[in-house]
Amino acid sequence: MAEFLLEIGMEEIPARFLLDLSQQLEKRVADFLAEERLAYESLSAYATPRRLAVLVHGLAERSQDVSTKAKGPSLKIAKDAEGNWTKAALGFIKGQGASQEDVIIESIKGEDYIFVNKHLPGQAADQVLLGLNRVLEAMTFPVTMTWHDYETPFIRPIHWIVALLDQALVPLEFVGVKSDRISRGHRFLGHDVTLAQATDYVEALREQHVLVDFEERRANIRQQLANLASAQGWQVPVDEDLLEEVTAIVEWPTVFYGDFEDKYLSVPHCVLITAMRDHQRYFYALDAKGELLPVFISVRNGNDQHLANVVKGNQKVLRARLEDALFFYQEDLKHDLNFFVDKLANVNEHFKLGTLADKQVRVGALIRQLQSNLNLDQASYEAALRASQIYKFDLMTQVVGEFDELQGQIGEIYARHYGEEALVAQAIGTQYLPTTSGGALPNQDASALLALADKLDTLFQYFKVGLIPTGSNDPYALRRTAMGIVEILLDRGWELDLLPVFKQLVEAQEGDQELLKQLADFVWARVAVHLRNQSVDMDQIQGIGAAKHLEVGKANYVAHFLKTHKDKNPTAYKRFLEAITRVVNLGAKVQEETQLNLDLAQTDSEAKLLEAAAKIDQYKISVDALYMYLDNLVPVIEAYFDDNKVNADDETIRANRLATLKVLTEAVLELFDSRLLINKF
Repeated sequence: MAEFLLEIGMEEIPARFLLDLSQQLEKRVADFLAEERLAYESLSAYATPRRLAVLVHGLAERSQDVSTKAKGPSLKIAKDAEGNWTKAALGFIKGQGASQEDVIIESIKGEDYIFVNKHLPGQAADQVLLGLNRVLEAMTFPVTMTWHDYETPFIRPIHWIVALLDQALVPLEFVGVKSDRISRGHRFLGHDVTLAQATDYVEALREQHVLVDFEERRANIRQQLANLASAQGWQVPVDEDLLEEVTAIVEWPTVFYGDFEDKYLSVPHCVLITAMRDHQRYFYALDAKGELLPVFISVRNGNDQHLANVVKGNQKVLRARLEDALFFYQEDLKHDLNFFVDKLANVNEHFKLGTLADKQVRVGALIRQLQSNLNLDQASYEAALRASQIYKFDLMTQVVGEFDELQGQIGEIYARHYGEEALVAQAIGTQYLPTTSGGALPNQDASALLALADKLDTLFQYFKVGLIPTGSNDPYALRRTAMGIVEILLDRGWELDLLPVFKQLVEAQEGDQELLKQLADFVWARVAVHLRNQSVDMDQIQGIGAAKHLEVGKANYVAHFLKTHKDKNPTAYKRFLEAITRVVNLGAKVQEETQLNLDLAQTDSEAKLLEAAAKIDQYKISVDALYMYLDNLVPVIEAYFDDNKVNADDETIRANRLATLKVLTEAVLELFDSRLLINKF
């Protein structure tokens, strides 16, 4: 068994792409070896800013022999009337590298076809590996570059290639670069290194101040941060995204720290943290009480020599950023709240949608509409309503102008400064939540009400002017907005049917029914995504989606209710659906409104079903009650269809029977459309 190393050395790869590209190369090499029938035990992928590498362990000396049987045309096409091979047959035989003597005839479903048995002998590993060029050619990148006269794009210009099978060089050439056994160490601390064999790779590069293993570098940085925190008595929160990013921009990490003037601590700490973390790729530190310290922690791509100069340079850069932040903050505080609120009348949300001031008015009206359905406590309602009058004001501040990722957070801080109630300030601070699927949600009713109204307005306004996502194109993140609506409603447990909400918005804006359908379908698609993530069957999702409502919480409950009953007793569940579907198939077609008349019952089963239909409204108090009521009716429904002719000759009896089925159908359709469920059995 052999070891094979492939290393592609290039100019610095953007950090955000490094891990994905490393995983892609690993997979493509694995797929190549599988296609070539060259067995191996395992793969190790390595990645630094200047290289992507794969080390194949336990590689077989030869690819596997394989015997295959290639199917050709049918015999009636392969031979003419005289029994001679046709052009079609000869072309097939030639294409397989076979002779006429190799042809055999086999029958498939009563028809004869010609086949050729092929034996593909294995090849030596060094010969198979010569085909690795196609792995490099197949690599895909989010951005590409070309250089010199080469037309093949790559993420960055390639400067060296190492390809070693144990001690032997595998001769490859890609975009003018020939493979060698020479790799390159750290750009400043190391030198070129000649590899005697593939297994020397990791340690030889370590000696040249390169940790090629991404996970080793990540763990190394994490440990250095922990050691520093322990030595200084600090707490150092490790942002995993930041840790991954700095791991991707260094080959030989060394953690260091510096400080900044205490005066900058007067700036909201979220601003300081953002300036350090997002703009400078620094970690921050807290004291034992959790208070922000005037220090920054960075990771150098090098050793600990001359760190004083490195610290000084980083302090200078950070000081400039913090000085700007302090200036913007102090300038903002020279103005009162109304100064910023008034500015919203001059800024458009979108050139088709009016101003941000207009949006605040609309959201306030929507909060009133939602409150009429939700009946939240007065304090929460009033806080949400007050927040709606001002909640976009921080977009006009200089701090948010510089640190736009802090919109909402700055609004909450400033609102508290201006004396707004805590519930109002908190609602402003959480207006954008959730920012990701499954992310943090508003944790107060007032906050959730504002965030919900804001998202409903955004969705409606963009749809109204035709800015509707198509395919993968969603420039205004409306799918995320809709998912936010779904997650807020589920988290708060609010019983809110969105159909009447959208209908009122559409009617107020003189919209049409098509707009209403587009909105409902779009939100339901997000509900469906949520349910699929909960392992709900697709047929159940479709059946619930056809119900006559858009109450997210109810849909979620019904989905899990059905899933539980199906999993618990599939036979009983199937029987239930069969009976209910017989009702719905007929009841859904009934247009006439007919009062139920219990006196018209002709059989015992009809009398029982009539009585059940007459009482069904009192069981609509909950999903459980209605479902169990319908489930208990299954024997009655079965007997009803056995004993009674629904389309009776007598017009009065026929109308009464159809009315019975219509009443039951309407109850079923409040939960799901069973016709979309029964077809899956």
